[in-house]
Amino acid sequence: MALWTAEETAKYLRINLEVLRRKARAGEVPAVKLGHNWRFRSEVLEEWLAQGCPSQKQQPTLFD
Repeated sequence: MALWTAEETAKYLRINLEVLRRKARAGEVPAVKLGHNWRFRSEVLEEWLAQGCPSQKQQPTLFD
């Protein structure tokens, strides 16, 4: 299980870092907050992308 930083994830998803953080706070991207930092599991991100990027409301199991 690989945990990526917000910077690594933004680069992987090719989006702005602040946009990623805002989407993580809103439950639009599966993430966990460790202290003050967001972390992203690479396996979960790949599944999330394969499912069409559902939100937490649409696919809560991806956000556990």
